[in-house]
Amino acid sequence: MRKRSLKVSSSQHVDRLSNLPNHIIQHILSFLDAKYAVQTSVLAKGWRNLWTSVHVLHLNSNSFRRLGCFKKFVVAVLNKLNHNSTAGTFIFSYRGRIDDYLKKRVIYFATVHGIDHLVLDMGCKRPPVSQELLSCQTLKTIKLKNATFTTSFGFSKLTTLHLKHCLFSLVSNCFDFSDCLPNLSSLSLLGCDFTRFKVLKISGPQLLNVTIRSMWYSYGGLSKGCKVEISAPKLTFFSYRESHVVDFSVINLPSLQHADVDVFLSYEEENKDIQCLLKFFQGLYNVQSATLSYSTIQ
Repeated sequence: MRKRSLKVSSSQHVDRLSNLPNHIIQHILSFLDAKYAVQTSVLAKGWRNLWTSVHVLHLNSNSFRRLGCFKKFVVAVLNKLNHNSTAGTFIFSYRGRIDDYLKKRVIYFATVHGIDHLVLDMGCKRPPVSQELLSCQTLKTIKLKNATFTTSFGFSKLTTLHLKHCLFSLVSNCFDFSDCLPNLSSLSLLGCDFTRFKVLKISGPQLLNVTIRSMWYSYGGLSKGCKVEISAPKLTFFSYRESHVVDFSVINLPSLQHADVDVFLSYEEENKDIQCLLKFFQGLYNVQSATLSYSTIQ
């Protein structure tokens, strides 16, 4: 039997991926963790610096076996991008206890590069977060997880934390921020510690979504006696999940469409909690739909 010669099409040897326009390759790399995006720099000479122009910078310690290696990687990446970052979204996730140096480098990068969308998971130890983090006027969405807001800004007797225009502002006779984040449309506070404050105020002219959620299994969230004031004329979605009831003393949400509520009542102060919860729902009188947990309904 005559053997038929196999002709290999020359098109099979063409590097179609490298022939794509750079902006398409950069868009593809934006879906990768930074560790793997950086590794593509060894594929070819033309790929060497493509990862530096990604639109989403995602640094995740879970991609590394050792936190020490992750720290060195983060510092090297941020040094490389120090003057030419094009990332509009910055995602940083850390497991364990983050040290002050790495925290400061991450916060500095987020504040000086005109980030639009910021996601920070500061690890299981809830390190203190500086107000400098929220001084970037370009921010449109903020998602903070496992951060602690303290009074260690020079006001030992401070009792109010003010999120005016969604900047974590410290309201006192001598320290106040306003109109610092006019473009913010989404604010998520997940497992953050506000227990040192008696008043939490949230206001923003462009706010559309607000989520406040504590971690059921750990210390933190809002203190039992905390008063919450929230005023956002354009807010359409509000999610509130807490291990106990707090007093919403002011609620001004005229455009609210959906509310998601999940709280537990205290047996010791059940009557007081019921009154606070009733006042909270009265503030949501114009909501179009609501999702209530079984514990809330009880």
